Amino acid sequence: MNAAHFHLVINHFPVVLMLAATVIGLHGWLRTSAEAKKIALSLSVVASLSGLASYFSGQPAAEFLENSAIINDTHVEEHEEAAEKTIIITTIAGLAAGAAFFLASRKSAMAHRVYLVATGLMLISSVTLGWTAAKGGLIRHPEVTELMSGRPGNLPPQSNGDTPGGSPEESGDQDIDTEFETTPNRTDSQP
Repeated sequence: MNAAHFHLVINHFPVVLMLAATVIGLHGWLRTSAEAKKIALSLSVVASLSGLASYFSGQPAAEFLENSAIINDTHVEEHEEAAEKTIIITTIAGLAAGAAFFLASRKSAMAHRVYLVATGLMLISSVTLGWTAAKGGLIRHPEVTELMSGRPGNLPPQSNGDTPGGSPEESGDQDIDTEFETTPNRTDSQP
């Protein structure tokens, strides 16, 4: 497994875990469920740790892909900048979740306030993780690039046949006739 492969494997964990932590955390707050709150806080800490693993595997992955002709350096830079902001928010969310978990285990009066702060940070972290993941998807996924920019991603421009010397055969714009033959099902019954 190379650096780029490891990054691709690990980078989905913080996004999914933090989103789950946020949803469960909001549920725990609305329903005043101590169990849901514990699960949300634990997931947030794990999401934060996996976010650190994803962040620190990003630079080696970028270096591995540096010489690839199909990589758009602009997308890599945008993803890196987004990741730098996101890892700060995600780490703070994880630390706040850990503090809320600790305070709740000590039956502290501040536990509820810190829980609300942690849940708010989880929500912000979920949004920024999604934003960073979307930026990362632009690096090697032409279908995402096309969707985000409105133009085909990473595809070379094609001749439309109107250029000097161009012909429809060279441009690929020729019609293709396709026939489908259907044969009725025969059920020849013999007496």
